[in-house]
Amino acid sequence: MGEFIINKMAVIVFKGWEVGMQGISFVLLLREKTDVSLKRAKEIKEKVVDNEIIEFLVLNDEIAKEIVVESRKLGVVCEIKKD
Repeated sequence: MGEFIINKMAVIVFKGWEVGMQGISFVLLLREKTDVSLKRAKEIKEKVVDNEIIEFLVLNDEIAKEIVVESRKLGVVCEIKKD
């Protein structure tokens, strides 16, 4: 019998930004790693700039980790939400 790999969905919490945040690169990162639309990615970026806390659901922990690591490099304050 084959094994089934269950990918647990993860939630990223975007909390804010640091001076020098690379907003365009952040939008492109969201588009590259998820199926979010350009419009939605821009909305998320604007909410981050406005210091709104955003919970963003992604398909699995690996993708969430990649997004958090790359987002932090771009100046976005974020973390993976703990259960």
